[in-house]
Amino acid sequence: MARVSYDYDLMTVLARHLWHLRDELDVTSQSDKTFAPGNIGPRRETAEALEDFYGAWKKSFKEGWQVMTDLGDLLDRAGKAFYDQDAAQAAGAAQQVTAQVRSEAIRHNEVRKQTLDGKRRQALARRAEAGYKIQQAQLKKDQDALAEKRNKLDEHSAAQQKRQEELNKKQEDLAGKREPLLKQQDELEARQRQLWQEEKELLARREEQLQAKRDELAKEYEALRVKQEPLSERQEELQREQQRLWADEKALRAEQNAAIEKKADALEQEQKAYDARQDALEEKQEALQKERETLLSRGNATRADLDAWQRKQDALDRERDALWENEGKGLSERWEALEQEQRDGEKAFAPLNERQRDIDDARERLSRDQAPLSERQDELQARQKDLWALEKSTQKEVEDAVKGKQDGLDADRADLQTRLDPLDQESRDLQDRQKELWDDQAKTEDVQNELTEEEKPLQQRQQDLQERLGEEQDRIRDRDFDKDEDLGQLRGMRGELDDLPPEAFVPTGYTMEDENSTTTVSFQLDEKGEIKVDRNGDPLETTTTVTNKNTGLSYSETYHPLSRDGDSVTTIRSSDGSVTKVYMDSDPEGSPDGWMRRYVTDETGTDTLQIWTKRPDGDWELTMDKEQYFSSEAGKEDDQQRLDRPPAYLTVEKPVVDPDGHPAGSTAPGRTTTVQEGVTRTDYPGSDGSVTKVVTDENSGTRYVADASNEIQEIWQRDENGGWYLRESVTQHERSSAEPPLGTLGENWR
Repeated sequence: MARVSYDYDLMTVLARHLWHLRDELDVTSQSDKTFAPGNIGPRRETAEALEDFYGAWKKSFKEGWQVMTDLGDLLDRAGKAFYDQDAAQAAGAAQQVTAQVRSEAIRHNEVRKQTLDGKRRQALARRAEAGYKIQQAQLKKDQDALAEKRNKLDEHSAAQQKRQEELNKKQEDLAGKREPLLKQQDELEARQRQLWQEEKELLARREEQLQAKRDELAKEYEALRVKQEPLSERQEELQREQQRLWADEKALRAEQNAAIEKKADALEQEQKAYDARQDALEEKQEALQKERETLLSRGNATRADLDAWQRKQDALDRERDALWENEGKGLSERWEALEQEQRDGEKAFAPLNERQRDIDDARERLSRDQAPLSERQDELQARQKDLWALEKSTQKEVEDAVKGKQDGLDADRADLQTRLDPLDQESRDLQDRQKELWDDQAKTEDVQNELTEEEKPLQQRQQDLQERLGEEQDRIRDRDFDKDEDLGQLRGMRGELDDLPPEAFVPTGYTMEDENSTTTVSFQLDEKGEIKVDRNGDPLETTTTVTNKNTGLSYSETYHPLSRDGDSVTTIRSSDGSVTKVYMDSDPEGSPDGWMRRYVTDETGTDTLQIWTKRPDGDWELTMDKEQYFSSEAGKEDDQQRLDRPPAYLTVEKPVVDPDGHPAGSTAPGRTTTVQEGVTRTDYPGSDGSVTKVVTDENSGTRYVADASNEIQEIWQRDENGGWYLRESVTQHERSSAEPPLGTLGENWR
C-alpha cells in the first residue's frame, strides 16, 4: 500500500496565499467602467457590444473569486483537521512523558524518605535491643537453675536405658533357642506345600479324563449346529426379506415426503412473505405505541393529538384485517389441504403391509421346523449337568486320598508346639519385666512433665519479652515520621545522614519543543502552588497544549477524571477555535458488563454530537452521529431533535447529596421519618437555614432530593450491586414553565 503524507503547514500557507490572491483579484474587478455611445462613436451597436463584453469580463472575475475562496477554505479546514489529529497524538505522548518525569521525581523522593526512615528505625531498634538484652540476662539465670534439675533426671533416664539393654540381651538369647524350632516349623510348612502339590497333580489327571467327556459332548453339540444351519439360513433369508421390505417402505416414504416438502417449501415461501408483511405491521404498531408514549410523557398532549393518533391506529388495524382476508386466510386453507394430502398418502402402503404379513407367516413355519432340534439340544444340556455332578464327586475322592498324609503332618506340628511352649513362657516373663521398666519410665516422664510445667512460666516470660520486643519493632516499622516527628532524634543522627541523596523537584508543568512545535503540559494547582490531586494521588486536571511555530495553530486538551473509577471528561480546543467535550463512561448503567461508552458534546456538554460504544475485546464503534441521524428519515421524525445526553453522574460534578444520601460537604445529622411502607424522608438542615429533603423509596430503588419548597433537584437510582448513582439533575434541564423540570414531592412525602 502506498504511503500518503500530508503537509498541513503547506496547506495553511497555500490557503492564506489563495485568500491574498482572491483579495487582489477582488480589487481589480471592482473598477466600474461605462461605455456611453457618445464616447465610443456614432454606432450604438458598438457601445452595447463593449458593455456586454465588460459585464461578462466582471462576471468571470466574480466566479474566480468564489472558486479561490472555496479552495482556500477547503485547504484551511483540511490543514487544521490534519494538524488536530497529529496534535492529539503529540498531546498523548507529552502526557505520558510528563507522567513519567513526575512519577520518577516522586519515586526518587519516596526512596530518599524510605532511606531516611530506615536509618531512623535502625537507631530506634538498637535502643530497644539494648533494653531487651538486660531482661534476657535475668531470664537466662532462672533457665540455668531449671536445666540443672533436668540434667539429674537425664541421669536416671540413662540408668533405665541400661536396664532396657539388659532385657534386649536376654530376648536375643531366647531368640537363639527358638531358632532351631522355628527352622523345624519351616520344614513342616514345606511338607505341607509338597502335599498340596501332590493333591494338585492328582486333580490334573482326573481333569484329563473329564476333558475327554467334555470333548465328546462338544462334538455332539457341533453335529446339532450343522443340522440347525439350513434353518438358520432360512431365518437369515427372512431377515434379508424384512430388510428389503423396510427399504421399499423407506423409499416410498421418502418419495411422498419429497413431494410434500416441495409443496411445503412453496407454501413456506408464501408464509415467510406473509410473516414479513405482518412483522412490518408490528413495527408500525410499535412505532405508534412509542409515539403515544411520547405524547403522554410530555404531559401536554391535546385531544386532537390523541384523536390523530387513534386514526393512525384504526388505519393500521384495517390494513392488518385486509392482509388476513387477501393472503392469510387462503394460505391457511392451502396448509390444511397439504395435510389432507399427506394423510391420503398412507393408503399407498397397503401392498407393503401385505408383504409384512407373508414374512410373519414364514417366520411362524420356521419356528415349527426348529422344534425337534430344540428337544435334542435339551438332551445335550441334561448330559452337561450330569458331567458337572461327576466333576464335584471327583474333587471329594482326591481329598480322601491325601487325608492320611495330612493327619501325620498335623501330629508333627503338635509335637513341635509342645517344645515351643516353655520358650513362650520365658518370653512372657521377659515381657512382664519389660512392662515394669515401662512403668518406671512412665514415672520418669511424669517428673519430666512437672519440669515442663515449671518451665512454662519461664517460656512465657521469654515469649512476653520477645513479643514486647516484636511490638516495639512493629511500632518502629509502622511509625509515620511525617506525623510523629522527632527532631531530637534527627539531631542525634546528624553524622549518619550525610549519605542521603538530595530531594528531587516535582515539576508542576512540562514543556517540550522541537523545530516545528511547542508542547506544554500544565496541572491545576492548589493554594500552596502544588498539583491538586484526587483520592488516588493523580492530578485532578491536566491541560496539554500543542502550538505550531510555523502557522500559529494551537490545539489543547484538558483531562479531568471524575468520581467513578475510569470515568473522565476531556475538553478539546481545536485549531479552528471550536470546543468539544468527550465524556468517558467506563461502566454505563443498564449495559452489560465490560461495555464502555463515549459522548462527544459541544462546549456546554448539553448538545451531543456523537456517541461511541466499545464492547468487551472489541474496538470503539460509532453508534450515533448527530448529522447523519437527523439527515435520515428516522431522525427527521424524531420529536426530541437531539441525541441522548451524557448521564448525570458524568456531567454533574458536585451533586447535592453523596451516594449515601447525605448532603455533600455537611456532617449535620438528619431527622428521618417513615412516610409510608418502604419509603422514608430525611430532613437535613443547612448552615444557612435551608433544608434538604431526601426521600428514599426502597420499593422502586429510587431516591429523590428536594429543597425546602419540595422542588425535586436530583433523582438517584439503585444499581445492580446495591449502590446508588445520579440519574437526573435539575442542572441538566432548562426551566421553560412554572412547573419544575423534575417535578415536586408528592403530598404524602412532604
